[in-house]
Amino acid sequence: MHSASIQTFMNRHGISIQLMQRDPAKSGKSSRTGLDRYRWQISRPGKEIDVLVSIPPEEGAPTPSDVLFMLILDASGCEMFKEYGCRHDELKEIFASSDGGSNGFDEFWLEYQSRCHQTQKFRSFLGENLYKKLIDRFGFDN
Repeated sequence: MHSASIQTFMNRHGISIQLMQRDPAKSGKSSRTGLDRYRWQISRPGKEIDVLVSIPPEEGAPTPSDVLFMLILDASGCEMFKEYGCRHDELKEIFASSDGGSNGFDEFWLEYQSRCHQTQKFRSFLGENLYKKLIDRFGFDN
């Protein structure tokens, strides 16, 4: 997906994305995950939301197009795993024997739930029609 195409989409629908801050307390080497976290504000006429995006430090700060792409990827992942929510305890037990152990799975699950909540908030912010248009821009089928 070309950044120019996403920028055109954003301009057409009055969407702006602004980096608000990088969270140094949860970024780089101080984080267990080794990811940098960024807080972005996404706005359109009469609405705004804040979203958090995490990326490896070597990637540098994400662009607004990257932010939208990551939100759509997260939404796709949440859609794929939506049926597993009711099997949390069973999955936790299965993964407890892996290297990550139970705590690793709990951390994954909290992050997963946080991303799903954020994508629901993003979907509501855009509205169903605009959300579907954005998915089409990226070539996904959520």
